[in-house]
Amino acid sequence: MIDPAARFAFAGNAFLKPEPARLAELARELEDEVLAAEIERDPEGLEKEYYRLFLNPQGTPCPPWQSVHGEEKRLMGESHLQALEWFRRYGVEPASANEPADHIGLLLLFYAKLLESGAEEAELAAFRAAHLAWIPAFCDSLEAQAKHPFYAGLARETRALIADASGLG
Repeated sequence: MIDPAARFAFAGNAFLKPEPARLAELARELEDEVLAAEIERDPEGLEKEYYRLFLNPQGTPCPPWQSVHGEEKRLMGESHLQALEWFRRYGVEPASANEPADHIGLLLLFYAKLLESGAEEAELAAFRAAHLAWIPAFCDSLEAQAKHPFYAGLARETRALIADASGLG
């Protein structure tokens, strides 16, 4: 069985950057040759779909930031500040000061770090409640919007990861 931290890290990386070569390498580390081949089959399409889904200047169908899915619906909102507090408590700083700390990729990578560090279940549960609870609904939207099979699969896998971590899977 593949380590859950490695699965969370893969998902986090996939949401952060459309780097097909790196994602295929990480898929192989997860011993998933089918996924690696899917990534390599259409790397340009994967990158285009990433930008359409998550960074489209005319309006992204799936904004990857927790703060825009909350009540306030504004980038760099309260969830950003709370995530930043979690990161700093564990000695992690975003790459730049204007990087939203509540990006789904960063949140999943941080959860992988918590798992790897042997954090207590109470700490893991607190982070899940504060920063991962919005992700299943996001994944529903992503799966419905995705035109590239990789992102539909990423939505299903991420939703399953959250359910498994929460004891719901």
